[in-house]
Amino acid sequence: MSPGCTWGALLLAALLLQPALSSPDFRVGGQLAVRLPGAYQPGFIERTTVLEPAGKRQPRFAAAVSVEAGTGGGYLCSLVVLLANVTIWASDRPDQELMAPAVCQLELTADGQLRLTDGARAIGWWSGTAGQGAKALHLDSRTGNLRLLDDKNHTVWQSFDKPTDKLLPGQWLRLPAYFAVSPAKTSSVLYTVELDSDKIAAYIYFGQRKYSYWELAPGSNQAMAFAGMDESGLTMYDRRRRPVARISPAVNKGPVRFLALGDDGGLGLYVYDGRHGEFTPSYEALAFCDLPLPCGVLGVCSRSGSCSDFAARGVRPTQGGTLCNATATGPGAHDMVEVRGVTTVLKADSPVTNVTVRQCVDLCLSGCSCAAVLHVKDDAGADRGVCSLYELTAGAREVIGGRDGQRHSYWVKVLKESKRNCREDEEDYGASNEALTKILIVFGVVDVMGLLLFGGLCVYFISLRGSAADKHVCEEDGEAAGHDRGAAEPDRNANNNGAVQDS
Repeated sequence: MSPGCTWGALLLAALLLQPALSSPDFRVGGQLAVRLPGAYQPGFIERTTVLEPAGKRQPRFAAAVSVEAGTGGGYLCSLVVLLANVTIWASDRPDQELMAPAVCQLELTADGQLRLTDGARAIGWWSGTAGQGAKALHLDSRTGNLRLLDDKNHTVWQSFDKPTDKLLPGQWLRLPAYFAVSPAKTSSVLYTVELDSDKIAAYIYFGQRKYSYWELAPGSNQAMAFAGMDESGLTMYDRRRRPVARISPAVNKGPVRFLALGDDGGLGLYVYDGRHGEFTPSYEALAFCDLPLPCGVLGVCSRSGSCSDFAARGVRPTQGGTLCNATATGPGAHDMVEVRGVTTVLKADSPVTNVTVRQCVDLCLSGCSCAAVLHVKDDAGADRGVCSLYELTAGAREVIGGRDGQRHSYWVKVLKESKRNCREDEEDYGASNEALTKILIVFGVVDVMGLLLFGGLCVYFISLRGSAADKHVCEEDGEAAGHDRGAAEPDRNANNNGAVQDS
């Protein structure tokens, strides 16, 4: 081989090997550590980039190790995928927070396990891919899918199979599937969107109980088997890959970047506003009062979208603990109170059917975990209907529509002492109003009598002045009338010529 051919072959080999040598992937043996602050700092957050594909595409994806201050005096360590400044995927967080001094360390072990440790080999999260030949962690710059690849670039693990609170264009799910979010301020609450063969539904979890508050179902006799995201929205498909249901914006505002389940339980499609560098909703499935907790546990959402407390309606619901009666009377005894014009957006999993309102209320009163019930009549003229029992007064809102107001009957559990106090407050308020009304009436009568007296005096005074003025005017008129007559009819004893001349 000639020297020229040799150098040409070496140059070609170098060009071919360059992508592998300069690959941005996080490979076996790689480690990245983020050191925690020496002392606990509330609100602390730090992210160190692991992968950030090159390119001018905006917004851009990146993978990072994230450390955030937890609520127990320690720190939470996770692997995240970012789109601009929005977290679109995150690994499961450890049950126990890391305590300073420590580090949050990402590593890909020789046996193909991707894991997060605290630097002392205690594992907080792992991919579960040990022994499957994973060689590199790769981030797809077009879709944001984080993948573990073997030496043949086959996918061993991917974030698209483990959605957290968002779905991205290009993501494909085999049903059943779900994604979830746990609000940071309310650790006892979990929101989920669950995709099953018969419907898509949003749920709120309280402990072991769950209630749905939104759902989308395909047409009759249609079963869903797959869900696929693209830049126009989310489409549900049957087993033959035929579309049967869809979530998409009514108006095209640009390519959809993700479908998100918010920390308030809202569900929406988001587009990117390049001018302002932020994501804005192009579709929202729920209005404010349709959310499961728009006004908290003890609030009622009004038609105008404002919140008011149950206490403003004269009701103090009992929440949590044991809510059953130890005795029919005395301390700790409960009763049920109807809150008129109110319903709830929450739907119980197993409502009781064909019962009266009284039976529905008694079921809650005898239940140790029931805090409220909703009875919905089968039709406007029936006494029986569907009874749903709830462990707390969440999702309460004013009834919209006259017919619904006649069909819906919402009751909450209260302490009998609280009910009596409410009645006493109402009686005191009524007595105060009655006393105030009497005072106003008395002062009103006094004011009227004073005005009448003052008016009478004014009329009398004016009438007196009027009489005097009339008398004076009459005297002047009499004198004037005599002069006129003398001029017209001179005295017969007077000189007529003189009279004529005077005139």
